[in-house]
Amino acid sequence: MAASVRKLILLPITQYSRRTSLSYLMLARHYAAPAKKIVGKVSAQSAQKSKLQVETDPEKLLKYCCGACIYVDGKDPEIKADSEYPDWLWTLHTERSPRDLSELDPMTPEYWVQISRFTKNRNKRVWKRLQKLKDIQYPDDKIGVS
Repeated sequence: MAASVRKLILLPITQYSRRTSLSYLMLARHYAAPAKKIVGKVSAQSAQKSKLQVETDPEKLLKYCCGACIYVDGKDPEIKADSEYPDWLWTLHTERSPRDLSELDPMTPEYWVQISRFTKNRNKRVWKRLQKLKDIQYPDDKIGVS
């Protein structure tokens, strides 16, 4: 680690330890303070975002995957025929909306994450409706009113 140790603090961890016969010691590290912000005027050139040039050549757009190369001196990868790509690539789910539960296998984590989201959203809606009902039935029972 690049940070230097400023203080060495020994803390007993008996309440966190499962072993009660020994008390363990913990080393607490104090890292260097964060850098101070420079207060001053920012030049207009550094504050503006630089715009990337968009490729407009139709032949290059048809042959190369423009913008995929992350290197400054590198070339964009050439687009190959569909038969040269693996079959699983064409079955990927690329839509923004989540999949239906009928499409998912119940033995996958994605299925249970989806169930959890649906349950949380449903509970949130039910709780809001109950609060509205409570406010209608008991209008004098508001929090903060004495």
